[in-house]
Amino acid sequence: MNKAMLTDLYELTMMAAYVDNRKDDTATFDLSIRTLPEGWGYYIANGIEDVIDYLTGIRFYSRDIAFLKKSGLFKQSFLDFLERFRFAGEVHAVREGTPIFSNEPILRVTAKRTQAQLVESALLNMINFQTMIAAKASRVVNAAARGNAVVSEFGLRRAHEEDAGLKGARAAYIAGVTGTSNVKAGMEYGIPLAGTMAHSFVMSFSTELEAFRAYVRTFPDRPTLLIDTYDTLQGVKHAAIVARELAAAGGQLGGVRLDSGDLGALAKKVRTLLDDYGLAEVRIVASSDLNEYKIEALVKTNAPINIYGVGTELITAKPVAAIPGIYKLVEDSGGARMKLSPEKRSGPGKKQVFRRIGADGKYAKDIIALHNEPVSGVPLLTLAVKNGRRVRPKPTLKQIRDYSLGEVAKLPNKLKGIDVSLNYPLEMTPALKALINTLTKKGSH
Repeated sequence: MNKAMLTDLYELTMMAAYVDNRKDDTATFDLSIRTLPEGWGYYIANGIEDVIDYLTGIRFYSRDIAFLKKSGLFKQSFLDFLERFRFAGEVHAVREGTPIFSNEPILRVTAKRTQAQLVESALLNMINFQTMIAAKASRVVNAAARGNAVVSEFGLRRAHEEDAGLKGARAAYIAGVTGTSNVKAGMEYGIPLAGTMAHSFVMSFSTELEAFRAYVRTFPDRPTLLIDTYDTLQGVKHAAIVARELAAAGGQLGGVRLDSGDLGALAKKVRTLLDDYGLAEVRIVASSDLNEYKIEALVKTNAPINIYGVGTELITAKPVAAIPGIYKLVEDSGGARMKLSPEKRSGPGKKQVFRRIGADGKYAKDIIALHNEPVSGVPLLTLAVKNGRRVRPKPTLKQIRDYSLGEVAKLPNKLKGIDVSLNYPLEMTPALKALINTLTKKGSH
């Protein structure tokens, strides 16, 4: 996880100027997200564990120093400083998988100014993308669940290169998808693998029936057959023939997949045929440029689909290209700091977020307070790194997933739709408001 050079140039130039001017006091930065995309009810914090691994292992190696020296931008004294660089600060963060909302701290870094400054770009890179994909996946999973269906992630071929495919698959699994087609993600993270066959396989044989028989000969344990290469309803008949042959040999057909056409209408016809053939246990898998809106529409028509394979729009969070995560200075040796730029104001001081639970057991509201205020509620930011070392045990992916699904279940149902128009209640304490007013008045003079 050493990614010292995964940074923007201005992080290094600011660091160099801090070192040159002997300004390396302790500073605190907050990471938050300014707004939610239109219609979204919440985010799911992701990338937190990657951040902890990154911070506790960051260092500059000889090839890094050589590259920076060759640039001609930096003094030798600063390059020497980088050779000795280690992150020795502390981090308070929400648990990975926590539902979060706009304008509340997800993570707080307190360290020497140079240390806290360097890591800005990498932290935003890790958290923004993974949080966005987890939230998108949660929307898709919620839509499918309303029809008692599950979701598999099929996005590798449309992901923005390898790392996005891997991290996206992980984020989607945390948010509730049941499997991924990405074999490397399965190997790296232990995510269950899911997949069927392509139309090219079916077209590689003289007939569709021959293709199906060839496939189940190799994979007799609950295979899924793609039935829409030629004629979908004829494909069901061929699948039924193979299912009977499998049963005679002690096997069982697992499912059939639809990848084109009017998925809702076809699924109903396919379900009727499968049931008529005595194949009530065979599931219907649907794919074809799906998203939460299309799934919601299919659910409303009672389409008998058991599994949705979602690729492009999940792994890219389409149509949301990026989310506005920010990392802002909130306190240093001079006290609380606040940015006053129009539409980009930041919240000053070290802060904590408290989550209140209502009488119905659902989350009722969040309260943002100064970090040392005695406020009732569940504090979301907990100590994860101290003196540059991890102090919070690293959870397994299953533990993160189970926790996240449990937390999403506690959200008000109105936040889990696909066109959310109401905001989750978010309040600030009087003390935080007073600090904001004081700094606003001070900055306007």
